[in-house]
Amino acid sequence: MAEGFKILIPARIGSERLPRKLLQEVGKKTVIQMTWERCIKSNAEEVIVVTDSEEIFQHISNLGGKAFLSKHKHDSGTDRVQEYVESTSLDNEEIVINVQGDEPLIDIEAVNKLGDFMRANKYKYGTIAQHFSSNEDLLDPNKVKVIVNDDNSAEEFFRDTPAVVKDFSKVVLHHIGIYAYQVNFLNTFSGLSKSENEINLKLEQMRALDNALPLHVLELNLDKSWGIDTEEDLIKLRKHLQLN
Repeated sequence: MAEGFKILIPARIGSERLPRKLLQEVGKKTVIQMTWERCIKSNAEEVIVVTDSEEIFQHISNLGGKAFLSKHKHDSGTDRVQEYVESTSLDNEEIVINVQGDEPLIDIEAVNKLGDFMRANKYKYGTIAQHFSSNEDLLDPNKVKVIVNDDNSAEEFFRDTPAVVKDFSKVVLHHIGIYAYQVNFLNTFSGLSKSENEINLKLEQMRALDNALPLHVLELNLDKSWGIDTEEDLIKLRKHLQLN
């Protein structure tokens, strides 16, 4: 198995809740620039921004970064990442980590640990989760939840909080949308049809669970990291950077 890992940052220009969010500026930097700059500080052998936007492609290229302009329309970041992988000659067992472009505060040590987690256990598909910081977040349908089995594999993902959670019979973690794959798994995954649960929940990882493909979960603490989904998140980020 390849020893290192690459980071691929899918970066689409469209966003329903916050238009052009990746090119929104915080200080003198864009959201995608901040995400890319953090990722190049990781242990990754290479960081590539994979985008459907000429504007983002040129922006990252002008910063001296590596960018790939996708040729096809994709429904998910994973499929966009897979297009890049398919265009290269990466080894089947090489690890690629998908970091969303709207993660300007991404905990890079967490990304490094996910790479180690994958290599040490020879997992094919992995992700990250953490404990919820409040009951309000636990009950928020915008926060994706995961129940993890004893072998670190995901048992179930969901948005609404079911009774089994509310009576505290199972530990529920907050899923963080960072994914790691072996190249051969990614190619297999992208070739599968969308499952009913994936469509209904709008959670692409359900495609793996519905096809009996294990997804292993690394539990970490990422309290200081959050993604940018809304105008409120952008305001929060600007205030955070003013104070730090």
